[in-house]
Amino acid sequence: MAQAASKTCEICVSAPGSWYCLDCEQHYCENCKILHSRQRLSTNHEFKKASDFIPEVKSKCNDHNEAFSFVCVPCDVPVCVCCVTEKHNGHKLSQFKDIIVQLKTKIEEDISTKINKARENVSRLEQNRSAFNGQVETVIKSITEEGNKLKSMIDRCTAKRIASIQEKARYESKRLSAILSDHKIAVENANALNNRKTSIEEQSRIDGSLIKMLITLNKDIDKLEVCPLPEFQSATYTPKIVNENDISQLLGTFNLSKTKTETNIKKSEMRPSERKQLYYCSKCGKQKITYAEGPNSDEGLNGDEGPNSDEGTNGDEGPNSDAGSNGDKGPNISIVEGNVQAN
Repeated sequence: MAQAASKTCEICVSAPGSWYCLDCEQHYCENCKILHSRQRLSTNHEFKKASDFIPEVKSKCNDHNEAFSFVCVPCDVPVCVCCVTEKHNGHKLSQFKDIIVQLKTKIEEDISTKINKARENVSRLEQNRSAFNGQVETVIKSITEEGNKLKSMIDRCTAKRIASIQEKARYESKRLSAILSDHKIAVENANALNNRKTSIEEQSRIDGSLIKMLITLNKDIDKLEVCPLPEFQSATYTPKIVNENDISQLLGTFNLSKTKTETNIKKSEMRPSERKQLYYCSKCGKQKITYAEGPNSDEGLNGDEGPNSDEGTNGDEGPNSDAGSNGDKGPNISIVEGNVQAN
């Protein structure tokens, strides 16, 4: 069946599909092309560079020039009436109209499912976004309230610290005022004694009374006490070194989880390996890759849809049915199995 241009080999599904087989209508890499050309049934198959060739959908069989009437299910190619009795004898067939009805029904169901799923996702995303925004606002409000609480505590602590230093400063200021008053009195007394000295010096007579006045003045001077200066007060402040991290530790913590997309979830849940099978029809040369979920998976090996299923092995129309295995016209099907590491 004609397919759109592919950049990947349709046989090994790993290397670039740089070649296109006109007979098989499949893309091949260089290695698979060489192996395909060595097989007896496909020795004369014609290849073209995939980059220079755009495959078109064909309406007639190349071998018989007859219009396609059926689709060979195991080979996945359109066949004409003549192909049914030759290369595809014994294969399970489906009519075009049945395939079209099935495809249309499937497309209708799939698109309806996708639309409903997309709408449901949009609704849930909008609800989640609204709830998330509400949670963020709540967190912001809590942080703001806690910050204001810390600010209030700092303001109260600051006010207490200021009140404490003001109280101590008032006490020390009173003491300093008292000391200052004493020193002012000493200055006044000293000035009075100095005035007495001047008055005595102005007297011209020299007699016993002058000596007595000088002796009395000298005694009064000795009695005058000038106290030494006290150790002067000082007021200093040593700030505590605080950085943003110290402030941040005073606040609580918040947790904001990241949005997990389906791609990330699938990667984390992806199985370590999957089983790859190669379907090859020895009559028409058709090759097809099928996958199973694991080494012992029933799907593709023992299931209902795999190349070796009951439909093909024990059924009446499968590729390995009695019509093909015990008859003369049935095709021989070979399966090549291998393990592929999942990326």
